[in-house]
Amino acid sequence: MKVLYRVLALMFCFHICVNTDAQNDTTQTDTIFHKEIVSSDWIDHGAVMGISFSKYLYGEVGYYRSYIWEAGGFPVLSSTMSYGAEFSYFDKFVLAPKIQGRVHFLFFNASLSALYYTDLKKDYAFKLRPEIGVGLWNLDINYGYNIGIYNNDFNRYNRHVVSVRYYLNFYRNRLNGYDRDGNIVP
Repeated sequence: MKVLYRVLALMFCFHICVNTDAQNDTTQTDTIFHKEIVSSDWIDHGAVMGISFSKYLYGEVGYYRSYIWEAGGFPVLSSTMSYGAEFSYFDKFVLAPKIQGRVHFLFFNASLSALYYTDLKKDYAFKLRPEIGVGLWNLDINYGYNIGIYNNDFNRYNRHVVSVRYYLNFYRNRLNGYDRDGNIVP
């Protein structure tokens, strides 16, 4: 019985010695047992859904791909490309295929969209829309302004736009983990 107590006491002491960091230099990340990961990056793929409103109400659906870098467990910086369409129905159906590039830093984001509004008959308009807004994780609220590039008597679009978007993640591809010195941790 004494041997069992001695073995348990020895295992307990070994466990404390291995897992105690109080006496270790916290700036040194190379230890015998592990390297501390303090940041990482990954790529998300998924669907973007949203609404844009002002004078007219538009829905939005599309595909997005984001590169995200996080530090300390919180996404700090991301860049996103999305491809989709805005749509609405007034007196007739209106469709606007859309390409959007977005940069997100902490809680703030900015984007630029190219839209081709059409009623699928003879009227159409090509617009560029810069947007600025706030967001957290996968939800954004933005203000945008449609700048006319070409207009063929098409007037069923919003000049000033408030947009709410949700980015629904379907697939995440983890890339790397980094230590405090910026080195890749295998």
